[in-house]
Amino acid sequence: MIAEILVLGTVMGGVLALVASGFSLVFGVSRILNFAHGTYFALGAYFSLVFYLLFEKLLAFLPKELILLISAFLAILLTGFTGVLIYLATVKPVRNYEVMVILVTLAVALLIKELLLTFFSDVSISIPPFVTGCIVIFGIPVTYSRIIALVIAALSIATLDVFINKTKLGRETVATAQDVEAAMLVGIDVERVFITVMFISSALAGVAGILYAQIYAVNPMTSLRVLIYAFAIVILGGLGSVRGSILAAFIIGYMQVAVSTLFTSEWAEIVAMLTIIAILVIRPQGIMGVE
Repeated sequence: MIAEILVLGTVMGGVLALVASGFSLVFGVSRILNFAHGTYFALGAYFSLVFYLLFEKLLAFLPKELILLISAFLAILLTGFTGVLIYLATVKPVRNYEVMVILVTLAVALLIKELLLTFFSDVSISIPPFVTGCIVIFGIPVTYSRIIALVIAALSIATLDVFINKTKLGRETVATAQDVEAAMLVGIDVERVFITVMFISSALAGVAGILYAQIYAVNPMTSLRVLIYAFAIVILGGLGSVRGSILAAFIIGYMQVAVSTLFTSEWAEIVAMLTIIAILVIRPQGIMGVE
């Protein structure tokens, strides 16, 4: 049981880290609590499936694996642009009013959930894995799709770290996160930074949704459940701390697998909510956050 929790929890932690790092990045830079963030997770999976079903007929001469990769790539781009569009249309006009931002993004999340229910009903969907088969690790059979999910999650997070610390736009992002007004005074295009961060965070959530749908299944309600986990993770890691969120994602991942293994998946969500309450009461700044 311990081996199962360690192996499967690591994979789940990697997927959750993608979602949480994007959520934390947006808050750290723009101080926006984007409650529509879980929506991008679901949209990534649905976009990828729609593209795959479309290209399966139009590009039937191509290998199935290549069609899956093309579909996933386009789905990630579309999810990122959807996040930017939602930001420009709904969040930007009320960005200076924190309560309104929460209400607007939550309303957008509920609206998209209802649209998904309308077009796809409440049936859970899955995406064919990039590679089939499995390998045994510590006596636990682990599918290649889980291993690939962990590798892609790790590479995505590493790429995000390189972007933030090694590129000019990344340094501008850090400067904006530290002080928006000072960043504007030295000539940084703050609005461009906000849009870039929104695209990256949405795209990361889309990647996580695609990987998750290859392992488990996604339905319209998944977006709200993922939001709960993302919120628990960023609070545990520290609001605005991307590295803290990544660390917390693995803690929550192990916890979710352990609780689901010992009890049921419903208890995992209850434990996540209790974690939010406990951290807010005991250590509001989280593991790597500041006062």
